[in-house]
Amino acid sequence: MKPHKLLYLHGFNSSPDSLKAQLIKQYMVANQYADRLLCPQIPEAPEEARAFLELLVEQHIEDFNLSFVGSSLGGYYATYLAEKYSGTAVLVNPSVKPYETLAQYLGENKFYFEDGSWEFNETHIQQLKSIDTEIITAPERYMVLLQTGDETLDYRQAESKYSNSNCIIEQGGDHGFDRFERHIPKIIEFSKIL
Repeated sequence: MKPHKLLYLHGFNSSPDSLKAQLIKQYMVANQYADRLLCPQIPEAPEEARAFLELLVEQHIEDFNLSFVGSSLGGYYATYLAEKYSGTAVLVNPSVKPYETLAQYLGENKFYFEDGSWEFNETHIQQLKSIDTEIITAPERYMVLLQTGDETLDYRQAESKYSNSNCIIEQGGDHGFDRFERHIPKIIEFSKIL
């Protein structure tokens, strides 16, 4: 049986330096599973992100069962990959319709964790639409972590889309998912890393 590997997908304008990515990395290092984590910098343009992530998955899928963890826009990508490649996915305050919610960010965007900016345009919105996953074929392969206090996304969209999955809904919190570290052991177990 193939071992499992975890692919962590960060959100819009974010990076592998985000707090959630670092907390997962620290946990896996502490438990001697650092070699089972992939945590790349995802290209900004959705079409480039799709091609990059598909190539990354295809480079590893022969030797590993892949599990996906995605935050915000990374949750949207994780859903796409889990449906295409039949992996499990843990979604943290996931974006369900980024082609709608990200429209407010059209124009120049600054990166959160490094200097520099990039131009988010209507073509990128269309690229996001093109990889929309309307139907979840195996809801049991998803665990969804939501906080009602998410100031960026309406948690009810994800609650509705993943209603037949294992949804953990906490009152309050924020888009960054307050006290995320409490859930890491559950995430690792669900992803079959240990």
